[in-house]
Amino acid sequence: MSPIYSKILYTIHTYCTVVSLRSRMMGTALLSALFLVLVAIFATTANGLAIGEGYGSVTFRSGGVELEKQDLPDFLLPYHSRSLELTESAFDDPSLICTRAVQYGSKEHQLLDVWASSEEETGEKARPVVVFIHGGGWDWGYREWVGFCSQNVCRDGQAIMVAPSYSLGIGKNCAWPNSRDDIVEVLRWIASQDENGPIAKAGGDPSKIILAGHSAGGHLAACVGLNEKLLTEEGIDPKIIQALFLVSCPLGVCAEDFFPALSKNKWRWWVFGPFARALYKRSLLKFLRPVVGSHKDGESTKETIRRFAEDASPLFWLDQLKAHPVPFVHYSYATKKDFPICRQHSKSLVKILDDGDEGSNSNNIEILEMLEVEGHFDSHFSLADSTSEWHDALTKIISSSAQ
Repeated sequence: MSPIYSKILYTIHTYCTVVSLRSRMMGTALLSALFLVLVAIFATTANGLAIGEGYGSVTFRSGGVELEKQDLPDFLLPYHSRSLELTESAFDDPSLICTRAVQYGSKEHQLLDVWASSEEETGEKARPVVVFIHGGGWDWGYREWVGFCSQNVCRDGQAIMVAPSYSLGIGKNCAWPNSRDDIVEVLRWIASQDENGPIAKAGGDPSKIILAGHSAGGHLAACVGLNEKLLTEEGIDPKIIQALFLVSCPLGVCAEDFFPALSKNKWRWWVFGPFARALYKRSLLKFLRPVVGSHKDGESTKETIRRFAEDASPLFWLDQLKAHPVPFVHYSYATKKDFPICRQHSKSLVKILDDGDEGSNSNNIEILEMLEVEGHFDSHFSLADSTSEWHDALTKIISSSAQ
């Protein structure tokens, strides 16, 4: 174990020993909550390294095209290799066609791939458009990481798939809100397509969009698809979002979102909140830097970090609104070795939607615990399985959206 993690564990142990003398129950609750955070931190490295071993040397080439090389951290290399390996099979699939590197905005990085069935559409019914956003901790990633999903999304011409690139932190920058705004720009580009554009040529219907994403990509999908106010202000009709398919992603990045057992109780948060916020600042913020910024970058302040965290937390602003019609939301996560916040955040979303002033929205959300899937990265790779429950749920939504 690294020295920094040893210090964190020692600090937690010492603090909880002291407070438990005053309140054994509250001390135990704190220890349990902090343990979940440490599990999430350790999973970032340990779980990542365990997945995909033996996939050979790392390549930055996909579908015959050289990718701009990123200095990926070691724990992402097996995931990167496996994702490109799966996507290579999609490029080789004669039933699919991919229009690559389509410009959706004026910036150099604003490119997307359009995947569709290679079979000619015989009917007049347009296909829903699934926008699939790649993960990578908001810092890294390629749109080619999700290309393999097209084999199931576009199967039998049921839908077309768009895979965009977006602003990344690349290990040093704060990418928010540019990353979110890039996804908004993707929606604007799709909605503005005419009959001669790549969406129409692929048989897509710009008014029927399904937002999907894994990990950081799922977080961005939620930040856009659940934010009716943002879409309206950007001149995009929120009704074009038919559904969201979120896979193993955070739905909040505020300190309270990582300590729900404490933050939901006024007195526990009053007693233990300062310590929880300190742990959040010293340990978790380094993973959240591409979203909320960092005290070390010379630009971010306590106020800007909190503001960015709230803006990037659907759980925060949905709870504040109390009344918010939302599209259908499907949330999937692995029950084994996935991030602990997945279960917590999905439950929180159900509660928020169920408690809304306009009546229950709980029927608008579906939670899928993938029992046979083990690990955060494998929750993504499982989408290649056409027999999975995830695929069944997506097919139902695509079918209802196409009507």
